[in-house]
Amino acid sequence: MLAVLCVVALAGVAVTLGALVVLHLAPSGLSPLRDPVSAYGISRFSLLYRAQTLGTAVSAAALAVALPVAEVVAATGAVVALAVLAVTRAVISWVPMDAEGAARTSTGRTHNLLAFGAFAAASVGGFMVGIAFGSTDGLGTIAPVATTLGWITTVASALTILASVIRALRPIFGLAERLIYAGMLASLATTAIALMGR
Repeated sequence: MLAVLCVVALAGVAVTLGALVVLHLAPSGLSPLRDPVSAYGISRFSLLYRAQTLGTAVSAAALAVALPVAEVVAATGAVVALAVLAVTRAVISWVPMDAEGAARTSTGRTHNLLAFGAFAAASVGGFMVGIAFGSTDGLGTIAPVATTLGWITTVASALTILASVIRALRPIFGLAERLIYAGMLASLATTAIALMGR
């Protein structure tokens, strides 16, 4: 069962990456440096945007189950973080962001809360997986990698927040957010690969 869960998690990462690559190559008019990934969700490419959010959700959910199945020690924090990531990513594409320049709506505010929750869970999850792996025989060598990915996601999240409130950083908001995605997906893939070797 553990191997199946790990394969599902890696498949989810692959779906997310594939959808993101296609979205960034599509003639959307969006800037990877400036625009949030969520902007694809209010474009004509919204189905691909939904595919990538669901891919991440499936991956995180599979790993939330895989950690206890693999008998990873002190995994409760990691399981909770992965479960929060799974839920927020599963829901977010049905709660679209507000278009730039449009009036703020409750739907848009909910979208922002879901995004914040997902990125916080991804950041915390990296650290929690690192702690759990460090406490488990046979996974200790992967613990520093998981922790480093947690730091990458955290720093990128902080930069994204700063870019949303500091006008001078606004042109790199999209880049900062995509660094969160990189850290998050690398963390999910690393966790799955490490558990597959159990």
